[in-house]
Amino acid sequence: MSSVIGVIVAIVGLGFLILVHEFGHFIVAKATGMRVEEFSLGFGRYLLSKRIGETVYGISAVPLGGYVRVTGMHKEEFEARVAEAREEEAEIRAQMAMRRPQDPEDRLAGSRAISADEIASTPLERRYYAHPFWHKLLFIIAGVTMNMVAAFLLIWIAGGLQGEAVVTTVVETVEAGTPAAEAGVRPGDRLVSIAGKETDSWEEVRTQILLNPGEAVPIVVERDGSIVEVTANIQEREDGTGYLGVSPTGEVRDLGFFSGFGYAARTTGNMVVLIFKGIGMMFSGEVSVTGDEGLAGPLGIIDLSMQAVEGGYYLMLLALISINLAILNMLPLLPLDGGHVLWSIIERIRGKSLSLRTFERISMVGLAIFVLLFLVATSNDIGRLIPG
Repeated sequence: MSSVIGVIVAIVGLGFLILVHEFGHFIVAKATGMRVEEFSLGFGRYLLSKRIGETVYGISAVPLGGYVRVTGMHKEEFEARVAEAREEEAEIRAQMAMRRPQDPEDRLAGSRAISADEIASTPLERRYYAHPFWHKLLFIIAGVTMNMVAAFLLIWIAGGLQGEAVVTTVVETVEAGTPAAEAGVRPGDRLVSIAGKETDSWEEVRTQILLNPGEAVPIVVERDGSIVEVTANIQEREDGTGYLGVSPTGEVRDLGFFSGFGYAARTTGNMVVLIFKGIGMMFSGEVSVTGDEGLAGPLGIIDLSMQAVEGGYYLMLLALISINLAILNMLPLLPLDGGHVLWSIIERIRGKSLSLRTFERISMVGLAIFVLLFLVATSNDIGRLIPG
């Protein structure tokens, strides 16, 4: 029963992140006066839909994302819709559709829910292509911005509920036969200084150990209320760094409103750095794209989410996934948000729009790359879930 609940929570969580992303596009479109034709969770044919005002809201059949469709994303495509609306013969309309270049995003989203006649009547000031550059840029980056905001808030909530796990300078374990053991360092000792440098955090402890390989250094500890000084011969490892042989204790600290803000900001920043390091390691070959340690697809994310629900750290995982979605969407590939940003900047520099045919061809390359990555990730998921 718990696994069923885990699956439900995982799916709802992913749906929430998609909703947050698309809502970012939606509110900016509305705020800047663009006409929003459709707001959908998922791609393809609608399973459920309802029109409210000028916008159709729905849930579509393929649950791998979502979209906000605004009128006139491409001037050429809008003009073709206007021409189609004026045609009286169905056969002529069909011929026009066959030779007209198609917005590749329409391939994902499916046919439009609003007729060509109604779209053609949209005033110029409500069409996307007629808006100033900064309106377009705000619309494009609003989705990833909302994902980052959602991640920050999820971490803030998690910190408020669970507190912050903090590593202290108190020794928890001392490995036998190590420099620390030989020097007489004991579990429960608080490390006050190493090599004459005060150690107020475990990061400072690590720094002093790493920077003094092969050296005999004084270590001051607090033990049962008394100050004790010992000397340790820091071992030199193969990579040239020092090794002492101790591990720290940890504690959970409650977070107030303002300290929770700082904790969420630090953790969000750390997650961003972690993701970029992971991407860099994949490009350098240090981490494999395939196999058990490779990319995770929807099945893998749901499995990880189930484990996180049972382990009590689901909000933090959801925040990490949200940041992943934001960074992924800002890659400069069409039809991702980052590709649209690059496209808009190029058009701004050129002073005129590129043809829809060019957009279509470039987008299909991006789509092909992501279909390939999706297949690799799904294969990895299956390998993890069904060993052998």
